[in-house]
Amino acid sequence: MKILHSFWSKPALNKYINLDKFDGGWRHPKYHLMSWALSCLSFKKHYGKIELVTDIEGKSILIEKLKLPYSNVRVELDSLNHYPPQLWAIGKLYSYGIQEEPFIHVDGDAFIWGKIGANVENSELIAHHADDAEYHYFNAMEHIKERNFRLPQFLMDDFKRYKKFNTSSAGIIGGNNFKFFKEYSKKAFDFIDANLHLINGDLNGTWFALIYEQYFFSVMAREKHLKINHVFTTDEITKLNFVSFLNKYGPIKYVHLLAHMKSSIEYCRRMELQLILEYPEYHKRIIELV
Repeated sequence: MKILHSFWSKPALNKYINLDKFDGGWRHPKYHLMSWALSCLSFKKHYGKIELVTDIEGKSILIEKLKLPYSNVRVELDSLNHYPPQLWAIGKLYSYGIQEEPFIHVDGDAFIWGKIGANVENSELIAHHADDAEYHYFNAMEHIKERNFRLPQFLMDDFKRYKKFNTSSAGIIGGNNFKFFKEYSKKAFDFIDANLHLINGDLNGTWFALIYEQYFFSVMAREKHLKINHVFTTDEITKLNFVSFLNKYGPIKYVHLLAHMKSSIEYCRRMELQLILEYPEYHKRIIELV
């Protein structure tokens, strides 16, 4: 199974007043680079094949400067630069849609010490976990409705039928049905483009991404009667600490530093320590760069 990384540099490298995505949300640029390095190297070690979809600036940073060992690099995301930086997840969305083989997309702040597992990898559709944080999606939907966004009928029909959002987290996403992702990506971009004239500085990009990335994916899977196989169960999400680097010694062998954890000096230093222990030459290279 091919592992996929995507890096659209526009939101990560340009400060935006309402967007906490500058330097990927990390406390300092060096931790942003260390995260990409540790993520690439850890997945490369266990899967061998890892592709990067990025833009010219992203290639300059991750390939030419950091010399990360991606199996393949596709420089295509400059085509997204007419979109505002609030739409930080569209680099991922675009990357899903151009795949011609089974893949698993992982975020650049996720690290592993073992394979995800054949029981998941052999699935048509894969996602991180079933996301039961319904209030986030309710707030997201209200946020875009207040801005008079036009919603596709199939989204409204799905909510009318189930009375809840029933979504999956895209922290890990992919599967063997790569043709599904082509249609999903196109429909999501059609939705974004239809409302692009309504997007301004007060749009919460993270809330919008919950709809066009995660809710779209989940509704389209239901519409096509395709099962989403989750990497982690609801119980595991509740009980396990996915930000603990002690996980490398446990059964899940996976860490994902989400949201505010990336601004914590404690977690930044723990991540840096892993890079020093496992890939010291890359740590040295980053320190010399920043």
